[in-house]
Parts: sequence; C-alpha cells; structure tokens
Amino acid sequence: MKDKNHIPEILTDHYRYELPPERIALHPLADRDRSRLLVASRDPLRLSDRNFHDLAGLISEGALLVLNDSRVLPARIACRKESGGAAEVLLLEPMRPSPNPAMTLTLGSPSIWNAMIGGKRISAGDRLQAGSGLEVTVLEKAGTTGRVELAWTPSETPLAEVLEHAGRLPLPPYIKREVQADDCTRYQTVYAHSAGSVAAPTAGLHFTDSLRERLRERSVREMRVTLHVGAGTFKPVDAPHAAGHTMHAERFEVTREALTQLREALIPRPARPPVVAVGTTSLRTLESLYWLGARLVRDPKAEPLLLEQWEAYALPSGREILPHEAIEALSRLLETRGLEKLVAQSRLMIVPGYSFKTADWLITNFHQPQSSLILLVAAWMGEDWRGIYDHALQSGYRFLSYGDSSLLMRSSARNGELSLGLSKDG
Repeated sequence: MKDKNHIPEILTDHYRYELPPERIALHPLADRDRSRLLVASRDPLRLSDRNFHDLAGLISEGALLVLNDSRVLPARIACRKESGGAAEVLLLEPMRPSPNPAMTLTLGSPSIWNAMIGGKRISAGDRLQAGSGLEVTVLEKAGTTGRVELAWTPSETPLAEVLEHAGRLPLPPYIKREVQADDCTRYQTVYAHSAGSVAAPTAGLHFTDSLRERLRERSVREMRVTLHVGAGTFKPVDAPHAAGHTMHAERFEVTREALTQLREALIPRPARPPVVAVGTTSLRTLESLYWLGARLVRDPKAEPLLLEQWEAYALPSGREILPHEAIEALSRLLETRGLEKLVAQSRLMIVPGYSFKTADWLITNFHQPQSSLILLVAAWMGEDWRGIYDHALQSGYRFLSYGDSSLLMRSSARNGELSLGLSKDG
C-alpha cells in the first residue's frame, strides 16, 4: 500500500465487553457436537439458540465448508537452567533446517526455532535441559521472545518423536490448569492433519465424524486449507487505535485442487450455495487468497508470498476483480510452475470497514474482549456483534477455546437463511 490513509480509524476500546471469568470454558464437553450453537443473521439481527449437532439441518445443500486442518504441536517445553531454576520454551515457528513445520518435524538434530522463553535471568548462550535427551540453547533473546536451537540424542530421531516425549500441548493462557490426558485429543480437530500450530483452530473442535457424514449426505462439500495458528492469536489489541496493533504473520498452504473447488464455488450464479468458513483462521486464509490473487491479476509478475497487514485496504482504482477471477489467477500460476500447493504468509488484519470477498457464513467460537478476533467478528456482523455477545452472555453460553459456537450469516436474502425460522428471541 502507498500510505496509511486507507487504514480504518478504529477505536479498540469500543470492542470491549465484560467477560466474567466463570464464563470461560476450562474443559471440553463430553461430546464435541453437544455444544450450543447461536445462529445469527443480520439486517435485521435475528437470533436462534440451537445445538451444534443441528448443523447438518442448517447448512444449505451444496454448501462448501472450508476447514483448517492444522494440528497443534506439543510445543511447550519445560526446562531447567544450569543453576537448577525453572524455565519454559514455547516453540513458535521453525527457521532451520526448514521453515516448513511438517518437514522440520520429520528431521533429526539440530533444529532452530523462533520461540517464547520464560524464566528468570535467561540470556543468549544459556543452555536449558529439557529431558528425553533434549537440550535447548538460547541463541538470541529480546524480552520474552527469541531464537533457540534444539539438539538431542540420538540425533537421527525425528523431532516430532522428541516433542511427543519432551513437549506438552500449549493450552491457551486463560485455561489456568495443567494439561490433562483428554486435552491431547480434544484440543485437536478430528480432521487435524498437518502439525504446526501453537493454538487450535477452535471452531472445528465441535465437529465429529458422524456430523461430517450427515453433512456429506446433504451434498455439503469440504475444502481443506492449512493455516498454522501462532501465539499472536492471543495477543490483545492494547493500542487505542487498531492501526497501532502489529498483526502476526501466519503461514498457510492451499492445494491446487482446493483452489479449483473454491473457484467453482465462487462463480456467480442464481441461488449459489454458501461458502462457509469454519473459524476465523479459515476466513483469513480465504480472504488472503483473494487479495494475493487480485494482486496477480493486476501484475502477472507479482509473487503471492506475503500479504501485508493493511494491504487489502489500499484498494486501487479500476475494475473490481471478482473473487473467482482472483482464485483462478492463483490456480494458473501453480499450473504454470508445475506446483500442487500454494505456500504463503498473511498478516491480514480484518477490522470494521473491511470488504469481504469470499465466504458467506462463518462458524466461530466466542472470543476475548478487545482482541483482533472480536474486530473480525465486528467487521463480519457490523454493530450487531454486540447484540450477539450480549445474548450469549445472558443465555449462559460458554466462551473461548473450549466454549460454545456460533453460526454467523452476513446476508439473509441470497443464501436461503430465511428458511431457517430464525427469531429475535430464539
């Protein structure tokens, strides 16, 4: 983007609400799909209290569900300093031997990662013992973040195997308890595949294999993307204006086959079935794909490797590029280069005033006050976001990662939501 005049003026204090601590879900329910589901459509706001297992009867036939299949790493490593003091390392993203988590996890010692480093008086050069033959050397440190080298014996053992013994799942900081046995399965989606996240794509935690089968029986299709969720997802927006917040970059991967699915789903036609983003990470991936593809349409020599935080708001003059055209440009690029997968990064920050291009419906949990995710929900639902959250608080919904869910529909005329029988009082 050329200047900052395109950045929306957003006062972050407007997106604060009171979340009582007792409303934060500390444990998952016994059955994934028995969580509650608040269904909301806008213009005007209508709300309906359902259960997640009702989803198969709510999603339109022929809809495209977009799922983030990233798997959470056992990335939290308890360590001891040479002096005997406690320390902790949270792996964020690999640097060497490969920036690709899936590849790095299959390789042997050593391995270098960006990380968060906890403990008193830890500095560059310190060696931390983690057990299971793993030693962590602090290479760089600035504040609570830095770069560490992992080394272990036997050196040919894949890092994934080492972390299974030496690491723990990084539950969110607001779940103030130790990791328990069922977290190892319940803090993963049933379709998790590619390891690399330090936080779960929590909207998908409600899905079961049986629910997915019922959706397939209604001709609802699935599209997979992989966006590795970083620790920045928990970072509050402390700046008084959204423009002062630095969005974390997240790596994502999308196959050429998935791009073909998406392009076909986005072609304008009467009664087009909705594209349903399962989670804010899936939505950000879809929107990032649009902007990277639109950039490519305008400049065929552009490299779709990184979308900057505010780039989507610097709309150039000229004809608007349709969503299916942008996705087609990415598909053509992969085909020309003989690639089966697009690998890129996104810093896209979605705030009120953003122009959505891809998804029609959003499945998402209830998020923390004054967070980048609340700003995204407010961009999606407009000022109705507050009515949705007020209703959830007054009606006993459980909040955050292990909490209940919502199905948020942006338009009521195009995609058939009027048939759902929604009402203001549920």
